[in-house]
Amino acid sequence: MKKKSVNLITAVGVLVVLSGAYVGVKTYVAKQEAADTESAEEENPEIISIASADVKSIKFVIDKKEVTFEKDGDSWVKSDETGFPVDQDKIDTLVSSLNSIKAERTLENVEDASEYELDQPDNTITVTTEDGGTTVIQLGMENDSTSQEYIDLNKDSSTVYVVSNSTFSSFEGTLYDFAKSGVFPTVDSSTVSKISVDGKDSSYVVEKDENNFWNITGDGETEKADSAKATSLASTLSSMAYSSYVNYNCAEDEFSQYGLDKPYAEIIVDYQKEVEKESTDDENEAENGDEEVSEASENENQGDETADSETDGSESLDEDVDSETDGNESSDEDVDSETDGSESSDENVDVADTEDSEVVENENTDETADDNVEAEDTDVTEADDAAEVEAADTESTESSGESETETEMVDRELVIQVGDQSSDGGRYVRVNDSNEIYTISEDSLDTFLGKTNADFWDLTVSYLSVNNLDTLDVNYGGEDYIVNVSRETSEDENVETSDDETENEDTTDSTSSDVVDGNDVEGNVVDDNTSSGDLTDEDTENTDESSSTASTTSSTSVTLSYTLNGKDLDSTTFTTFYNKLINMTAQKRLTDEFKSNADPEMTVKFTDIDGNEMEVKYYSYDTNYYAAVINKKVYLVNKMTVKELFQAFEAVTGEKVENESAETADPETNASAASGDSTETEMTETPEDAEE
Repeated sequence: MKKKSVNLITAVGVLVVLSGAYVGVKTYVAKQEAADTESAEEENPEIISIASADVKSIKFVIDKKEVTFEKDGDSWVKSDETGFPVDQDKIDTLVSSLNSIKAERTLENVEDASEYELDQPDNTITVTTEDGGTTVIQLGMENDSTSQEYIDLNKDSSTVYVVSNSTFSSFEGTLYDFAKSGVFPTVDSSTVSKISVDGKDSSYVVEKDENNFWNITGDGETEKADSAKATSLASTLSSMAYSSYVNYNCAEDEFSQYGLDKPYAEIIVDYQKEVEKESTDDENEAENGDEEVSEASENENQGDETADSETDGSESLDEDVDSETDGNESSDEDVDSETDGSESSDENVDVADTEDSEVVENENTDETADDNVEAEDTDVTEADDAAEVEAADTESTESSGESETETEMVDRELVIQVGDQSSDGGRYVRVNDSNEIYTISEDSLDTFLGKTNADFWDLTVSYLSVNNLDTLDVNYGGEDYIVNVSRETSEDENVETSDDETENEDTTDSTSSDVVDGNDVEGNVVDDNTSSGDLTDEDTENTDESSSTASTTSSTSVTLSYTLNGKDLDSTTFTTFYNKLINMTAQKRLTDEFKSNADPEMTVKFTDIDGNEMEVKYYSYDTNYYAAVINKKVYLVNKMTVKELFQAFEAVTGEKVENESAETADPETNASAASGDSTETEMTETPEDAEE
């Protein structure tokens, strides 16, 4: 037992010793950390501490000239040029960099300031505070190997401080690095209708026509432009931006130094911009109309009150109740008169008011029914309160709608004058006769400059929608073929609508859409196979008075059919060929004159429904291309693509079918064919064609 007690006492003693050692070590570490921190603070003392709010002006060297920015109220201005567009955020940033600057090293008792290039400092910053005090900071040599810079304070070069070379980086740059730059005009590329480029090397115009198709004009000729290329050109305007700010107020006699007295090129863009719409007479008329409605409601209220007073011969208590009720009605009607476009709500309230007035009038004829009148009037008031809340909600909604700003699209013109090349790899530009000069990167400008009309040519060989095709004359393999297009128009009566529904079409888009699509509209649907004159007696009984003035909406459909040399032609076979024909796209166009000693392998002449003609001829050009010639234009088309076109036409003429039949026929059939018995291949009509 004694042995165990001794062991326990020993263990407790060891624990006490260890705890004391832990506390001692922890205290030592804390003291050491505090000492290290104090030593670090002594090694990196704060040498500059100027609160931003205390700074009155700051002067430093920009472009080898001293420039002073000073506070004017809450804004910074350039002291010798108050019109200069100072970038407020930029000056605030460099002033705040002086809040706390610490030295990484301090060199004392310096005898030769030139050793650190402080005899001819790279920049001198002079800060003046509101109390008139000044701090002068001279920036000397930079040590690239240590990323440090040598400075002195208040021109005392006997003590030199070493700071990070990024400490005063916000003071670097040109004058216009401290200017608030403008923004290149915002252009929605979808609204661009015309782009004109007049340059020393080339000039062209890309413009949309009345059908919203792009055309290219160059060298005095206008033709269809490639839609993708023209759209891409317009889209460049949406991302165009200035590279640098050069001059905020360039005088006319200074344009020459930027090459803008005789611009290298001029780009003119016609587009539209959404702007706030000005008030119109229609809005005033609408407001006057609302006032007339309000006056009419007031007159109606007066009439109701007069009627109540004439029929009210009961006790004064009943008169007070009626007066209170009439007041509520008048208030409700005033609210109703203020709500626009809610006729149904106004009518319901007016009907309720009339019924309420009649109830009160009847009750007032019996003096012994005062309690009933009072109860009835209470119900009326509650109903009116509900109507008033509903009307107020309507008024609030409409007021919110009226407060929305109306906008409209107006025509705008963007003029970009392009000058000489700039040192930043761009070109000087002047926009919309502004006196501000900027640069724009050559990558952005090259999208417009150096191009010709050939860069925007549409490479579609011959396009004519089958809906506008009248005849197609084809010469292939020395044979002539003619395809005639016939059209059959039919009208389908879809939906019968009443006058009420017709009136609602003006205010309800969905109803109008349903009528056009032939969908059910409020149950007023007539069977597709039944005309308005074929209504049965049961149908007549189920219609109200409005059905007598019902109108029928019909849709028109056109069915196309084709004949080849007078014989019916399978529509699917023909449209397969025709789609290949009108969607033929060239790889490029020849600008040199094209001559061929051989006849064209295929000649196609389109005649549209207006009698206009277009002819295209396909010649073998080389191992890679066919030459498709239309008028004086020569398109080089991939040879395999043209071969596929020829094969599709062979299917139209039946030659391909006949060849395949001959290959798969049995020997007896071949023998009979050899003996002179010919079997005519007949084009059969598909079920789809029969339905059409």
